Amino acid sequence: MQPDTDEGGLHWRWAVLRSLDGYRRAWLRRDLTAGVLIVAIAIPLSMGMAEVAGMPPIAGLYSCVLPLLAYAVLGSSRQLVIALDASTAAMLAAAVAPLAGTDPARYAALAGMAALLVGAILLGAGLLRMGFVADFLSEPVLLGYQAGLAVVVLASQLPKMAGVTTTADSVLGRFADVLGRLGDGSGATVAVAATSLATVVLLRAWRPSFPGALVAVAGATAAVALLDPAGVAVVGEIPKGFPPFSIPDVGLADIRALLGPAAAIALLAAADTLVSSRAFAARGGYPVSANSDLLGLGAANAVSAVSGGITVSASAARTAVAESVGSRSQVAGLTAAVLMVAFLTLLTPLVRNVPQAALAAVVTAAVLRLIEVANLRRLWRIRRTEFLIAAAAFLGVALVGVLQGVVVAMALSLVEFLRRTSKPGDAVLGRVPGRAGYHDTRRNPDATTEPGVLVYRFDAPLFYANAERFRSRVRRLVRRRRASWVVIDAAGMPDADATAVRMLGELEAELARRGVIVVFADCVGPVKDTFERAGFLGQLGEGRIFDTIEHAVAARPPVGTEER
Repeated sequence: MQPDTDEGGLHWRWAVLRSLDGYRRAWLRRDLTAGVLIVAIAIPLSMGMAEVAGMPPIAGLYSCVLPLLAYAVLGSSRQLVIALDASTAAMLAAAVAPLAGTDPARYAALAGMAALLVGAILLGAGLLRMGFVADFLSEPVLLGYQAGLAVVVLASQLPKMAGVTTTADSVLGRFADVLGRLGDGSGATVAVAATSLATVVLLRAWRPSFPGALVAVAGATAAVALLDPAGVAVVGEIPKGFPPFSIPDVGLADIRALLGPAAAIALLAAADTLVSSRAFAARGGYPVSANSDLLGLGAANAVSAVSGGITVSASAARTAVAESVGSRSQVAGLTAAVLMVAFLTLLTPLVRNVPQAALAAVVTAAVLRLIEVANLRRLWRIRRTEFLIAAAAFLGVALVGVLQGVVVAMALSLVEFLRRTSKPGDAVLGRVPGRAGYHDTRRNPDATTEPGVLVYRFDAPLFYANAERFRSRVRRLVRRRRASWVVIDAAGMPDADATAVRMLGELEAELARRGVIVVFADCVGPVKDTFERAGFLGQLGEGRIFDTIEHAVAARPPVGTEER
């Protein structure tokens, strides 16, 4: 099947390369420009991120070819740029370093296998249509994780910028070690790092779309080549071309040890990618598919693994830069991949004299943006408990470990969710003169209730953790208001589990023995279906489920004639 075109643009009917659907010839120049800019940014950043992952810089460049092609073929976003990311790089290092020891070849094999496992997990999730799973990473967890990660990466790059070595393993130990050895450091190295960092930050402030990282690295490389200062470490020789495609050679025990970390990396990479994909799609006015994005990201990690690269994820920063020059499709990513092939084939000698301090400064400038102070302050204003979860994620990642910190923060987030849903909001509803409908009597002092009638709203799914709260609240309100007709407004109850339905049956029977009739209003279909399967509709009998509160209240028999 061949694509066809008309004046409205390209109509792409294949299930791959979906970003070409609607493509217009006028977009090509801007997409090509964006592709050049992506490569200009990717060369220094990817080399630096590879070092964050504990890999040689060339591995970062390998990760900028086939992954871009794979996502362009299978992903759904027209603009998303796939690249090395500080998050996945730091988590990869945390997972691989304890297993690899001091053997670089084993380290590379383990890192490749981790990327392959991440790819397999994401591909499986996409095929099983599990795009919703990434939603379980809450904003507080992500904000705290990113801030902690920035500190972890900064601790790993600081020795390179100061020109000192450290043997400390912990974040605090590295900071203390570097501060204690500043007098032994290289002044030239510090100057290179400071100048590079200032260049990136100032150019970013002046023009965000300008490749400040490339300018900083190129300037530092030229300065080192001309001045030849003592003590400044450089990247060294980088091989031309590509390594042979191969499956990383590790044992079954290593694969088992990497499965857990790979699942954590996959979850974070998926969350980052899906959130970024939705955000840019909303700005661009086109649809995206979470499951297609999982397939694209999974394929990107798999091909990165077999081509000498490491784990990749979406890069919101690089996507934003590409968008700023008019990128409209994955033609930009495909262009970047082709240009990176040309660079790896012909131009790798250009990076031989790149100072490691300059790369460390570029990485530092990138990760400092992960500390989103404004959003953390917003959390503090909106809900203090969520800010505390973000703080726990930050401290866990920075002081305990990247993987452990994320797991702890996710557990705390789940506990907080259960706490809120076990004690949700509720309300007694009444009529306000001159206004339609029923309103919360606490928020509307003028709202009045009919004698003997209780209209009660419960603002959460009814399940095992809050069923007893529901029962106790209804009992108390019935006694306090001497109600004989209880209307449960189920509009705020989108679901009910088996424990909750059993409780409702017991409560209805208990109140009925006291002459109190329970009816329901505005039940959603799934709740009605659950009631029917559990036999609760049969227990209630006919005429106890109403479409609206008004109908439910009006159906009350005259006082003194209520029947079960």
